[in-house]
Amino acid sequence: MRIPALVACVAAAVALPAAAQDPLAFGRLFTTSAERAQLDQQRYSGAPVPNGAAAAPPAAATATAPAAAPPPAPPPAPVRLSGVVRRSNGSATVWLDGEARDTRLGRYRAGAPVPVDVAGRRLLMKPGQSYSPDDGTISDLR
Repeated sequence: MRIPALVACVAAAVALPAAAQDPLAFGRLFTTSAERAQLDQQRYSGAPVPNGAAAAPPAAATATAPAAAPPPAPPPAPVRLSGVVRRSNGSATVWLDGEARDTRLGRYRAGAPVPVDVAGRRLLMKPGQSYSPDDGTISDLR
């Protein structure tokens, strides 16, 4: 008695959400050949192509386009000291931006500044601090 009622409830629960979904709301799963050509052009030229543009740009448009100056280089990203592990033999590992680096520490106590080499400079940083190479400041994590 219980099993047939349970099967009927499960079947009804599965059928109702499937019937309520709009089959056209999903959209296209595969691209057309024109869309694939546009994607290939974007991939190989490196320049974004607006939607609805022809697969190949006209030669006259590319010949008359003025040469644009390269954009200025972005400022260097800040470097963060993520953590320090000191072993009993004096060797240590520091993590700068999630990248492990081996080093040697003399006497080190938890929370004390650690000497690290960043962009050719020797800095004293505590775990959680960030160094900004563009202005040379060290700031605490907030």
